Amino acid sequence: MKNNLITVLSLFLVFASCKNEKKAEAEKKLFTLQANLTNIPDSTLFYLKSLSKSNIALDSAYVINGHLSMKGQLKSKHPELLTLLATTPEFIYTQILVENENVTFTADKKDFPWNIDMSGSVYQDETEKFNQVMYQRQKLKNDLTAIYDSDKEMLSKKINEMTDSLDYITVELIKENFNSYAALRYFLVHKTKFSNEELSRLYDKLDVKLRKTKDGKAVKLQSEFSKPKVGDTYYDYKAANQKGDTLALSDIKNKYILLHFSSLACYGSQLSLPELKEIYKDNADSLEIVSISTDTDKNLWQNHVKRDSIPWQYLWDGKGNYNDAYIKYWEVGTPNFVLISPDKTVLERWWGYINGMIDEKIGKHLN
Repeated sequence: MKNNLITVLSLFLVFASCKNEKKAEAEKKLFTLQANLTNIPDSTLFYLKSLSKSNIALDSAYVINGHLSMKGQLKSKHPELLTLLATTPEFIYTQILVENENVTFTADKKDFPWNIDMSGSVYQDETEKFNQVMYQRQKLKNDLTAIYDSDKEMLSKKINEMTDSLDYITVELIKENFNSYAALRYFLVHKTKFSNEELSRLYDKLDVKLRKTKDGKAVKLQSEFSKPKVGDTYYDYKAANQKGDTLALSDIKNKYILLHFSSLACYGSQLSLPELKEIYKDNADSLEIVSISTDTDKNLWQNHVKRDSIPWQYLWDGKGNYNDAYIKYWEVGTPNFVLISPDKTVLERWWGYINGMIDEKIGKHLN
C-alpha cells in the first residue's frame, strides 16, 4: 500500500512538473519588434496597439539612433492584427499580422504604411500581397492628384476608375488566398463583392483552425444570410441596451425602425446625432431608432451614451464588426442606416451621413 502511494505521488509530481514547465514555456514566448528607421527623428514615440483593443497599448518606445525596439505577449490563440503608430502630427503608422514571434524590418518614413517589407512572420508575408495593392492605390492617387489637380471632376472620375480596378484585384487576391488569415481580414471590407453561394464554397476550403476564428465564423454566418434589399424581410437581432435590458428588434411593435450602425470613433456617426435627436423627438409615436454599436470597449460605449444623452435604444454586445446584425445586414463601415416598416420589411438602405439625408429618407415613408 505504501509503495502504491509513493508511485501515485511520484506520477502526480511528474505531471505537475510537466504542466508547470509547459506553462513557463508559454509565458516565455513573447512578441518582439526590431526596426531600423530613416527620416524619422530620434525621440519619436511609437505605440503598438491591438486592433481589437485600440485603447490599450501593448508597448511603447522611442526611436533611439534610428532604432525602435518593442516587445509584449499576445494572449490570443490566433494571429493578431497590431497597429504601429507614431505620435507625430503626420499620420505615420503600419499594421502587422503576427503571433508571439520575432519581427524585424528596415523602413524609410515614405514607406509607411503599405510598403514595409517585414520578416519573421509567415502571416505578415501573406499580408504583404494585399499591402502592395494598398501601396499602389496610395501611389496612383498621388500621381492622379498631381496631374488633374486643376480639374476636380476629371480627378474624381480617374480616382473612381483606379479604385474600381484595384478593388477587383484585391477581391481576386482574396479568392486565391482565402485559406489565410490575411485574406479573411481583407474580406471584411470587401464582403459585398461576394455572393452567398461563393462564400459557401470558399468557407468549405477553410482549414479547421481558420473556421474557429471570429473571421471564419463571420464568413459562415454571412453565407447563410442574403444581403437584404429594399422589399426584403428584415433580420432580427437582440442585444443589451444602455439600461442593461435585452432588446430584440422583434420586440418593437407597430412602429417603423431606423437601424443606425454607429461607432464612437466614426466622425459621420457623431455628426448624425443632432439630426437623429430631432427626428426621434418629432416621430416618437411612429418611429423607434435603434443604434447598433460596433465599439468593443463597453466603458467607452457607456460614456458615449451618457455624454451625448442618447434617448433612443442603443444596443451593444462587444463584438464590434463581428456582431450578428452587422454581418446579417452585410454592413461595411459606419454610419450605415436601414429603415424597416412596421410589418418588418426593408424600406431604405444607405451609407454615410449628409445633413438632412435621414429626414429626407424617412420622411417619404412616415409622412
